[in-house]
Amino acid sequence: MAVFSVTVEDEDPVRADADARLLFDELWALDLDRVEFAGNGAAPAGSKGLDAASVTTIVVALAGSPVLRQVAMALRDWVNRDSKRKLVVRDGDRRLEITGPVDAEGQRAVEAFLRKEVEG
Repeated sequence: MAVFSVTVEDEDPVRADADARLLFDELWALDLDRVEFAGNGAAPAGSKGLDAASVTTIVVALAGSPVLRQVAMALRDWVNRDSKRKLVVRDGDRRLEITGPVDAEGQRAVEAFLRKEVEG
């Protein structure tokens, strides 16, 4: 099973949080094996809350490649809706930044990044 993370990056933490929730909803609507926030919603005991990355990072799992293109298109479409949006997709040591507008070449790069994780 391929597992990777998608982090919404923004200078404004409130906007990053809101945007991450919007992206989460879009990914949740796809037929994926797992979509969840990295922080899983619970702050560690004794802490003052979750760190920003926990609420702006979404963990995605795919068992195979049938929905890979849908995920890549969802990420592209989400970034293209606002020129200030930025996503960072991580798979272990590999990292791909996605900023809009994403053209056909950028779309192929996103798909290739995800495909390498799925076919790994």
